[in-house]
Amino acid sequence: MTEPQPEYVWAYPEEKPRRSRMWLMIGLAVVAIAVAVAVVLAVVRPWETDAEPSSSSTVSPTPSASVPSSPSASASPTPVASPTSSSTPTPVPSSAPPAPTAPPAPSDPALPVFRDKVQPRLDDAATGLTYAEDASAEEGVQIADQLRDDAGRLSDVVAPSSIASAWRSGVQDYGRALDALRAAFVQGGSTSSQLSAARAKLAALNDLIAG
Repeated sequence: MTEPQPEYVWAYPEEKPRRSRMWLMIGLAVVAIAVAVAVVLAVVRPWETDAEPSSSSTVSPTPSASVPSSPSASASPTPVASPTSSSTPTPVPSSAPPAPTAPPAPSDPALPVFRDKVQPRLDDAATGLTYAEDASAEEGVQIADQLRDDAGRLSDVVAPSSIASAWRSGVQDYGRALDALRAAFVQGGSTSSQLSAARAKLAALNDLIAG
């Protein structure tokens, strides 16, 4: 007969010590986590960060206070120069040119004053007619032209109202006599009759201012 084989039996240790170690490790981990959280809270201090927004909120009104400064700057242009500029169009009527006024009527000169103005030209006319007696045709034309210019100046002088019409017509007659004298010199014929007529008209003017 064969001998009976011995049976091997495995012996397992009790699990109680392993469980106690596991709980010990868990407890240590919890303690470590608590310590880490405490350290983080001590460093970060989240309750102070919550208080900071309040301080920032107090700071925020300061820029809002600066905002009114911009309206004050906008108020500076409000001197409103526009109403004053509206007053400027009022001078526009003054810019219009003034209506032309008629020149004042010349005063009525006294006869002696008038005589003093025209007598020198009348004397020059008498001298010119004397020169014209012996002048050639070309010289006679020049003398006649000079006398005609003097006659035009005589008509421009304002005569007293008492002799104004007679003076005007007398100067016109004297001018026509000078025109005839000049034409006679141009033609080259005799000028004696034209000279006599011009002297007669000149004498009438002298008689008129003699008074």
